[in-house]
Amino acid sequence: MTVITGAEIFVDGELRKLDVAFDEKIRTIGRNLEGEERLDCSGKIVLPGVIDVHVHVRDFEQSYKEDWASLGRAALSGGVTTVFAMPNTQPPLDSVARVRDYRRRAQVSSINAYVYGAITRENLRSLDELAPHVDAFKLYLGETTGQLVISDKKLHREIFKIVTETEKVLAVHAQRGGDPDEVTRYEHDDICYVLDLAAAFDTKLHLVHVTTRRAVEAIVEAKKSKIDVSFETCPHYLFFTAQDREERGAWLKMNPPLATEEDREFLWWALGEGLIDIVATDHAPHTIEEKSVGYERAPAGVPGVEFLPPLLFDAVNAGRISLARLVEVCCRNPAKRFGLPKGEIAIGLDADLVVVDLDSKKTITREAVQSKCGWSPYEGMTLRGWPVMVVVRGKWYYPLTPGPSPS
Repeated sequence: MTVITGAEIFVDGELRKLDVAFDEKIRTIGRNLEGEERLDCSGKIVLPGVIDVHVHVRDFEQSYKEDWASLGRAALSGGVTTVFAMPNTQPPLDSVARVRDYRRRAQVSSINAYVYGAITRENLRSLDELAPHVDAFKLYLGETTGQLVISDKKLHREIFKIVTETEKVLAVHAQRGGDPDEVTRYEHDDICYVLDLAAAFDTKLHLVHVTTRRAVEAIVEAKKSKIDVSFETCPHYLFFTAQDREERGAWLKMNPPLATEEDREFLWWALGEGLIDIVATDHAPHTIEEKSVGYERAPAGVPGVEFLPPLLFDAVNAGRISLARLVEVCCRNPAKRFGLPKGEIAIGLDADLVVVDLDSKKTITREAVQSKCGWSPYEGMTLRGWPVMVVVRGKWYYPLTPGPSPS
């Protein structure tokens, strides 16, 4: 048994000066606990491990961008202990054999790996066979990496019906592709279309990467009518706008695109008010070379998994959100939505923890990036609040080197 001592532990919605004892599970929370190994974390806080429900690992034919080993290093360096891998790999995660192979590859990462199953025209009739092997399903209605977009509205209804019968969560990329301003303008309509489908078939719906005020307000209204829906926004929508894209070009090209400053400020307000369920990164790594060919030719997507917790720790220090809200949107709500024995520090749950120094201040440099893609849209940002230790299923890891340089 290992015991963390000296720290303030986030338990039952608040920080308390307690010890926590664990092996693979959290066994005891109290004072003056005994264990074979003791980790003195005086002056630090201990939170549940962060769960990122939206990452693109790229392994298989695009492993030059990212693979499970590099993704694991990036996640651990930032305090992320659990990820959900998206299925638009090349080839896609649309069969039992491929999902099993992906899970096997994930074992090198040291983090908890969950997998979405791809929905295609070809595997639609066999989703019930795939369901026991995946943790959720993903449907693409808009432009994405790969060839998984399904635009036939008759098929949409059939998909919602079939996935509902599997009792799995259906994550949906609802936003259309095309001109960035048009995608932003019509996000509300695209979200409402999917909400209507979820209402018709009583589907467990999760809407990914929501960017605008009107879309958030539509989802909040849908919840009042008892539609079983959750949704996420991403850190890049909290920190950048369409104006930043105009200035930085392909480095901030993503799908859906960055929205307005008014939308960004509303997302921060909604986050603080408890209206946003989850913050996930949509970690979508592409190489420096791929991003250097100009906006039109460059692929959409930015990396983000390793800096999600520090970005939000800094927001806590700045008073933009509370620590309790951070834990809700990054730990508790993801675990609850996807049925994981994680997300809180409580007896019997998985021992996934992150030890944080809220006073540590560091600047993100390109040399510090652990993702195989080798860059970050957050380069140059100085953040206050960094993980100093991460525990995954009872095994602890220290920050990887080279770490972000002190400012």
